[in-house]
Amino acid sequence: MPATRCACGFESRPDEEITDHLLTVFDPPHSAGTDGQVHEEHAALTCSCGFRATSPEALDHHFLAAFTPADKIAGDGRQHQPIA
Repeated sequence: MPATRCACGFESRPDEEITDHLLTVFDPPHSAGTDGQVHEEHAALTCSCGFRATSPEALDHHFLAAFTPADKIAGDGRQHQPIA
């Protein structure tokens, strides 16, 4: 069963899942990833870096991997990571 809560206290709701929350807190200005590349949806299921996803969930996973810092601390100074 996938996690529905974040370490910051966020809990999934019918209109916002944990992935939506994480994408919101980690999406940086100008879409620059931790690798220094720009990661934006360029075409359907395709990232501007060249990654091609097979599903919207796979593209979300790519963006989370690109934007999430190793310490999982967002701009708000809080740690954000899925928990059981």
